[in-house]
Amino acid sequence: MTARLDTERLIIRPLQLTDSSAVYDYRSNPEVVRYQMWRPESESDVRQFIREQLGLTPGMPGIWYQFGLVRKADNELIGDCGIHIPLEHTEAAELGMTLAQTSQRLGYATEAIVALLDYCFTSLGLLSVLARTEKRNMRSIALIRRMDFYPARAENFGLAEEEDELLFVMERPDWERRKAAQGRHPSPGGLFLNS
Repeated sequence: MTARLDTERLIIRPLQLTDSSAVYDYRSNPEVVRYQMWRPESESDVRQFIREQLGLTPGMPGIWYQFGLVRKADNELIGDCGIHIPLEHTEAAELGMTLAQTSQRLGYATEAIVALLDYCFTSLGLLSVLARTEKRNMRSIALIRRMDFYPARAENFGLAEEEDELLFVMERPDWERRKAAQGRHPSPGGLFLNS
């Protein structure tokens, strides 16, 4: 199954080999990746990563499945976001996101995360969605809190506790209440922005 999600301004779809140059451009920007774990050393590293993703399906336990974020207005790849299902806790997903510097603070992260949350809870049938961020990443923390995530313990989800990171969780009933209170499409919140 190939997942594609459409929002008002974005197409969220699997990364393609033709994305490698754009991915390398924003993921080699020190400002964009200062709180990120994956920093490719070359465009070849990005192509290899994308090749490894081919044939995978979102929601497969133990892997990070990475989507590209494509702006509908000009068909430009402006970032990527991922879903990771921990092997030890297959009812939960961890989300991550990286946006090109020129696409930050424009609401794209919020739009993508709302779609990914709905996908995780509705299509994948997960019980929890996690957001992990570095303690110094104040913008990410603010977005996570606006989205109504609450603090969580990594060990409860089979994840390693990291001293310099914070972990937050949203449970499916919380998401369903949020959707019911705000109609079909919950109002913008956000999660895991890069700086």
